[in-house]
Parts: sequence; structure tokens; C-alpha cells
Amino acid sequence: MLRNIESFVPYEHRNTGREYECFKVPSDMFIEYPKTSSEIKTEFCRKWLKAAERFIEQRPEDIGFCKVVAVICMPNLWCSEITIFYDENYYSTFFDRHNSYQTWTPIQEGRSLLAERNIVSALSERGYREVIVDEDYTYEGELWFYGEL
Repeated sequence: MLRNIESFVPYEHRNTGREYECFKVPSDMFIEYPKTSSEIKTEFCRKWLKAAERFIEQRPEDIGFCKVVAVICMPNLWCSEITIFYDENYYSTFFDRHNSYQTWTPIQEGRSLLAERNIVSALSERGYREVIVDEDYTYEGELWFYGEL
């Protein structure tokens, strides 16, 4: 999985009219199993952020609007993504999740997933508490965003 993260190739779909390009965790769900060690989960987080940093460094100079944002989903690491936004309007409305199905509430300032996992990154960090309410199901978790926020 960690080697596969390093092999992601960004910006392949930048001229296709898409609003974004998305990279998902390249493995099965083992990363969030209870038996998967905390050290492996932390190493995944480090590699995930390094990939986002690499995407930012490799951004083509001739590209128009473009923002790179990685999300680490807790406790469901397997749902993490790295998104390259190509559409400014889509990006500006992306973080507005306040409806009957899904709500994102900012996590109190001063709390940091990076600090909790002892990870160093120059990327900006923003956390949200996510609540999803479906007909017979309620999910609560955290979303930690990194990059060009």
C-alpha cells in the first residue's frame, strides 16, 4: 500500500473538463482493522501527507485554478482521499456540509491530529467532526484536511 501511494500520478485529468481528480487509498480495508498497529496507521498518515506535498510541488505552471487537499478520515482511514480541485466554484463550496444528511462541524482550535500522531508537516491543517444521518444509520467520525485550504 505505501509503495502504491508513492506511485500516484497527479494531473493526468487536468484538461478533461472535470471539476476534480481524486486519489483513494490503494488497498483493502486492512489499514483500519483493530489489529493493525498504531505505528502502521501513523506511517500511512505520513505517506498520505507526503503524497499531497509532492502533488503541490509537481503542479504544472501553466495550470489555471488548482488546489491540492488531502483528507485523513478517522477512524476510517480507508476512506481517506487526496483531491486536486480544478474548479474554483466547486472548491469554494466543498467544505459547506450542513444539511439533513451530512454535517461538518469545525473541531476546536488547538487540537491537531498531527500533534497526536507526532507527525511533522508544513501543510495547513483543518479538522471537522462529521455526522451522517441516514434512514436507519448514524455515523460519527473526524475528517482532517491538509494542504491548500
